[in-house]
Amino acid sequence: MGREVPAVLLLIVGGALLRITVGGSYLNYVRESSRPYLLATAGVLLLLGLLALVDVLRNRSRDVHAPRSAWLLLLPVLAVFLIAPGPLGAYSAARETSMVAAPPAGRPGPPPLPAGDPVAIGLDEYAIRAVWDDGSTLRGRDVQLVGFVTPDPAGGWILTRMSVSCCAADAVPTKVKPVGGSVPDLPANTWVQLTGSYVPGGGTQSTSAVPWVQAADVQQIPVPANPYL
Repeated sequence: MGREVPAVLLLIVGGALLRITVGGSYLNYVRESSRPYLLATAGVLLLLGLLALVDVLRNRSRDVHAPRSAWLLLLPVLAVFLIAPGPLGAYSAARETSMVAAPPAGRPGPPPLPAGDPVAIGLDEYAIRAVWDDGSTLRGRDVQLVGFVTPDPAGGWILTRMSVSCCAADAVPTKVKPVGGSVPDLPANTWVQLTGSYVPGGGTQSTSAVPWVQAADVQQIPVPANPYL
């Protein structure tokens, strides 16, 4: 393998990383806060590739070969452009127990919801208020939740959203069970915006509880730009 090949591969990998970061598809794999680091990494790879290519052009007479393992740099590029895995969905969520983060001991309960109905809140916030505060700040309010459909073995489906601490590898699901007569049959991985209200059920004081929500309206929506919480 000629010395110019690793240089070109560095440019390709750096360009691919820059493309998915600027285009936003990196959000399928890592947290939004990782964007500056990805941009910096892409810049370093592009700079190294450019410097290596300049060195090759200046020293064409030298008969030096790069290791064949340099071709391994193409693997992440092929994964991005040929496989293009999407965000984690119902398949992963169905195999994981719901996770409702417990508030720190001694911390006062959550504050009242903002004025105006329906109020848009994250699925994780709804679950925390329903499970650890017995729904006291949710009662009498209409909420708007966004998530994807995960089939429920007991019947119907569960509104789900994955949360990541670093990347998709550590993702855990938060699940809320829609109940009532306004819950349509929907296929797995359908993204929806659900408008409804709190109703007791699904357990409390447990990190694995799946609280209920009384569904009043369910609308299908496109996959959000950032699919994770």
